[in-house]
Amino acid sequence: MIPHRRSTRLVMAAFMKPKRITLWAIMVFCLALMQMAADAAGAQPANFNVIAGKWARIDGNYTLRVEDVTSQGAANVHYFNPGEIHVAENQISTQEGRIKLFVKLQDKGYPGCTYNLLYYPGQDALAGVYYQAALGQTYNVVFVRK
Repeated sequence: MIPHRRSTRLVMAAFMKPKRITLWAIMVFCLALMQMAADAAGAQPANFNVIAGKWARIDGNYTLRVEDVTSQGAANVHYFNPGEIHVAENQISTQEGRIKLFVKLQDKGYPGCTYNLLYYPGQDALAGVYYQAALGQTYNVVFVRK
C-alpha cells in the first residue's frame, strides 16, 4: 500500500504544479490589467490647445494656422501657399498617445488633398504625411512653429 500512496502523491504533484503556475500567471495577469485600467482612468485628456498657432512647412512656403482649439478636437484651421487655400475639413484627435491633426483641402489645385500630422512636443513640430490627390502621391512633411 505504501508504493500506491507514493505513486498517488507523484501523480498529484504532477497535476498540482501546473495549477499553481497557472494560478500565479492569472494573478500576475489580473494585476497588470488592474494597473493598466488605473493608469487609463487617471490619464489626463490631451491638451489639444498645444497645437494652436502658426506653423511653417520646412520645405516651402506653406503655412498652417490653427486657432480656437476646443477640448473636443474642433478648431479653425487655415492653410496658405502663399495665398489662402480652402480647408474643407479638419479634426484634432489622438493617435498612439500623440496629438493628431487631420486637414482636408478643397480648392483649385487642391482637390481633396490631405495632411495627417502628429505633434512632437520635444521638437515642437507637426510631422506626418501630405497626400497630393491630383497626383495620387504622398510626401513626408514637417511643420515647425513660426
